[in-house]
Formats: sequence, structure tokens, C-alpha cells
Amino acid sequence: MIWPLTIIGGLAGLAIASIPGGLLGMLLGSIVDRNLAFTSWAQLHARLQPKPAKLLDAQQTLFMLLGHLAKSTGRVSPEHIKMARVEMQRQQLFGAFQKTAIAAFSEGKDCRLAELRSSLRHHYRTPEQSERLLLAGWRMVLVEGLATAKQRTILQQCASWLGCSKAAFARYEELARPLRSSPPRQALNELDAALQLLGVRRTDSLAVIKTAYRRQLSLHHPDKMIGAGAKPAQVQAATEKTRALHNAYALLRKHR
Repeated sequence: MIWPLTIIGGLAGLAIASIPGGLLGMLLGSIVDRNLAFTSWAQLHARLQPKPAKLLDAQQTLFMLLGHLAKSTGRVSPEHIKMARVEMQRQQLFGAFQKTAIAAFSEGKDCRLAELRSSLRHHYRTPEQSERLLLAGWRMVLVEGLATAKQRTILQQCASWLGCSKAAFARYEELARPLRSSPPRQALNELDAALQLLGVRRTDSLAVIKTAYRRQLSLHHPDKMIGAGAKPAQVQAATEKTRALHNAYALLRKHR
């Protein structure tokens, strides 16, 4: 049996204060070895190895980044919170999934960007995935008008981790910018989210929208889920989605 810290302590003490120092170092090292249950060099090496970063799921990663971007200005504004909820609609998150996204957004306010690196590279490594992530980030930072230097640096770092070119990065900013120039654009964001939720286009007639709305209701109505023996969490998610469908249809009717 090897006591690694006992040996290290003894050698260090011997180098500093000869034999008395070596004895004292061995004594202190043996105490630490016993307390930490080190009996081999392999155990010491394993303890000294850095722990791998926790891998989050894709939605947690996205909304933690959005929370981090929002708080980077010093405070999270009502506009930031509205944009986060619009993004939840865009991602079609309801019920428990929406609560998870809200918690991730809140957690992201106090996280370090480096904590998200592994999860970002795992979930958003393809060009299509990185585009969705960076567009969501640009929508968040531009909701109040212009991106701050810190927000731009955060997004640039994410783009670098994901292998996004400078040209694509600039293009995503331009794609997001027209939707964030003034408060009325916020209504357009909500309109786009409603269109996406119902699976229709801006040019579709009200009759087409109504048909899509009824079809979605028939698929996600909580009564149907209960009849199929769904779990309470699934019924709750269906209830939240049904409410969102009602709100989306009401918004599109008003727009028409």
C-alpha cells in the first residue's frame, strides 16, 4: 500500500528542513492520506484531474445563453423577458418544458460563459444548429436597439466555438436586426411565433389559418390526452399548448 501524500510530505520536508522536516512532512502527509483515503498514486491522480463540464441539454443551453446575454447589460429588462417568452413560443415549449426553459434563463444570469462551451459545441455543431442559436442570441441582444460591446463579444466567442465564419456571423445580425428596431417590431416577433406555432404563412388566408388551428387543437387537446391515458405532466403540457394555440389564433385573427 502506498501513501502518496506521506511520501510527498516527507520529501518536501526533507528538502526544506533536513531529517526533522522530513519526519514532520511525513506526519502531516499521512494525516491527509488517511482523511482522504488515498492509498495509491492512481487515486491521487484521479482526485487532481479536473472534473468534466456538466453537459446540459439543447434547450437548457440555449436559454442559459439568452439569460447570460440579457444580464450582461447589468440588468434584465422587461423586453428581455418578453423576448425569452417569444423564443419559448418559437421553440414550441409548453408546460414542464417551458418551466425548465425559464429556470435555465434565470440560471444563465449568473453563469460564466465558459460553463456553456461543451454543451454549445455538443448541441449546436452543425451550420443549421449554430444558425438557430446565434439568431436567437442576436434577437435577444437587439431587443433594446443596439448590442453592447460585451454582448457582441459573447456572441463572437460562441460563434468561434461553433466554427461560424465572420461572414455568416454578420449575416445573422442583419437577419435579426429588422425585427428589433422599435417596439412595434416586438408585435411582429409575436406574430411570427404565432404563425410558426400554427404552421401557417403570413400570406395564408384566415380560412387556412382556422383550419390549421382546428387541426392543431384536435392533436393536442388535453381531453384527448386524458382519454389516451397520458401522464399528468403530459396533460399539463397539452393544456399549456392548447392555451398557446388559442392565443396564437386570436392574435392572427386580430392581425387579419
